[in-house]
Amino acid sequence: MKRLWSRQVGCAIVAAAAAAALGLAGCSAGAADGSRGSGGSTAGAQEDDSGEQIDDAAIVQAPADLAGSTSLSIEAEFTAVQESDEARLLAPGVDLRITEVAQTDALSVEVVEDLGGEVEQTEDEAPVETVHAADGHVFWIARYSSDDPQWEPRGEVPDSTATLALSGNEVADVFTTSDGTMHRGTVVASLPADSGPDAGVLQVETDEKFQELSLLDGTRVASDVEHIYQVAGHQVEVTSAEEFEETFEGLTGEQRLAGSVVAGFVTPWLGRSDNGQGWAGNGQMYLSVELEWAEFESVSDDETGIYVELADGTTVRQHDPASYLSSPFRENPVFLIPADSETVTVVLEPQVTVGIEDEALTWDGPAAELSITAA
Repeated sequence: MKRLWSRQVGCAIVAAAAAAALGLAGCSAGAADGSRGSGGSTAGAQEDDSGEQIDDAAIVQAPADLAGSTSLSIEAEFTAVQESDEARLLAPGVDLRITEVAQTDALSVEVVEDLGGEVEQTEDEAPVETVHAADGHVFWIARYSSDDPQWEPRGEVPDSTATLALSGNEVADVFTTSDGTMHRGTVVASLPADSGPDAGVLQVETDEKFQELSLLDGTRVASDVEHIYQVAGHQVEVTSAEEFEETFEGLTGEQRLAGSVVAGFVTPWLGRSDNGQGWAGNGQMYLSVELEWAEFESVSDDETGIYVELADGTTVRQHDPASYLSSPFRENPVFLIPADSETVTVVLEPQVTVGIEDEALTWDGPAAELSITAA
């Protein structure tokens, strides 16, 4: 819905009626009481951002809740936001940063109209060129940038929606990852001049969890998943891996069982199609382990197990084991491990059930050492 801003001329009665209906200024200098339509202040003069004197009666003001995105440039003195972990917002497919911030007392008519407003021009007065902030307010401006942080596994990005929120209320859509993962833009919000950092935010919702970056200084002011910043971007290295190979007599002849751990990754979010359950819990991260494991075709069932041993000796089992009897590692086994883990041992438990009598064959399994480090 478009809002209407207008400048009225005539007597004080006309100005007051316009102010009551539109919340905007105002009456000409010849009005009976010399008042200004939106603020009711005494007629006179004030300075704009450039120091130029402006007649109060000629000022057009925006409503106090003006906010939205604009594709147009804005003349203002921008301050760069220093890059840091406290000035970013992460999610699958989202690495959002507010790169620059500014504030101004007035916007051009073109920017106001790009925000969805409409400024009415009168034929008997000079054209309106600028719209001023409401009394006690300023326009806060934030330029933002978001790219794909490329979390593993590549290829699955859940829907994340970014919105502009003022005082806890969502007022405008900004972008969504369903339209891609590269986003650039500018948002504007009218806020009280003494607002705190959380008064206006870019808010991102991913898998029912919310996070916020301040429009005022670019810092992260809220996150339902603050613990993810402890592990985001960490890398896994296989520092040693034992090889396993055994043969056994199956119903159709000699069979071979072989393989080892070859890779792994940690992540704070893992989709259900990759054996995750969305966001890892507080103090946890997902460890996904990749194996090369020989498959065989027979009436034998491969029931090889796998577990992770932490540095303190604690054993962690798969939270959602696969059910492929002919190849239990067709999909990467996944474990929920403490977020502060630096080294883990992956241990295999080879077991095959052979034939109609369900004879179980077991062997001592190989182990692999994994190191987890910050990128």
